[in-house]
Amino acid sequence: MELTLELTPTQIDFISSALPDFNISDWKTELAGLAASTRRFFRLSRKDQSYILVEWDSSDEDWPRFLGIESELSFIVPFLPRIYANDPKNGLILEEDLGEVTLKQFCIDNAADISAIEKMYRKAIGALRAWQNLDISASDIIPSRSMDKEMFLWESGYFAEHCVVGFFDKKNLLTDQWEEERIKMASHADSLHKTFLHRDFQSENILIHDGKIRFVDFQGARLGPPHYDAASLLFDPYITQLSGESINNLLDYYLVKKDEQTEKDNFYLCAAQRLMQALGAYGNLSLNKGKPRYKQFIPLALQRLSKIFDNLPDYPAMAEAVNGCIEGL
Repeated sequence: MELTLELTPTQIDFISSALPDFNISDWKTELAGLAASTRRFFRLSRKDQSYILVEWDSSDEDWPRFLGIESELSFIVPFLPRIYANDPKNGLILEEDLGEVTLKQFCIDNAADISAIEKMYRKAIGALRAWQNLDISASDIIPSRSMDKEMFLWESGYFAEHCVVGFFDKKNLLTDQWEEERIKMASHADSLHKTFLHRDFQSENILIHDGKIRFVDFQGARLGPPHYDAASLLFDPYITQLSGESINNLLDYYLVKKDEQTEKDNFYLCAAQRLMQALGAYGNLSLNKGKPRYKQFIPLALQRLSKIFDNLPDYPAMAEAVNGCIEGL
């Protein structure tokens, strides 16, 4: 059901300054989406024209990163939405409308056609590869943040606090061995080669526009191990349509050194980090941020994380913590 909205005078003035022929009576305004944060998105449309109006507190430290990354890279890669105007005083951004078909929605709409889903995933992997192959000198903003040991430790700690303890009340699973293993995992992840990282490369942040892959929500981009983004894509708990066989096929398509065990070990290590971060977010959002819809993704995320740890035999205590949570479902 569409929710038609009225724009405020401030919003109308902002859009009018960006679009000289703007007349509010000619345009339809509807809610286009809500982020896990406090951002809101509105679609402005008339005939064959449409734009997205973003409402966002400009004091957020990611505001200038979002604008800056688009400015640096939008003419180098074809993935990012164009930004036409911004108003930091009132927290408004006018950007390109990439439509409503996320990768998640594409999978839902094509659930009976796994070959079509895999084909679209291969397109997404190709776009991701192009992103990862960018020269680091192409951006001054992205390299200012990096996935380091401290950040990887934060992720496993986030999982422990909001999923293991907060959601499942199983603090007993966080043993001394768990602590030793998560430090070892963070150190290993930090030692891996780093490229441009989107950091939240999942199906709701990937849109399909005119048959092409586009990225949104990229303000958290930084340097990090490339397998992290690939794992975000392939083990995305929002997607139920991909079987284990499909995921393995896509993993082989993504990996350059398909037969090198070290390459797969590094991939699964990054996948474990990513899913712990996601599970921490689902627990925090559902219990503390008034967003209960995220509870539904916890079971599949845990099941996928458990299978990932089957490929990481050096981390038995971490695997035990995950399996202990699964027992509490």
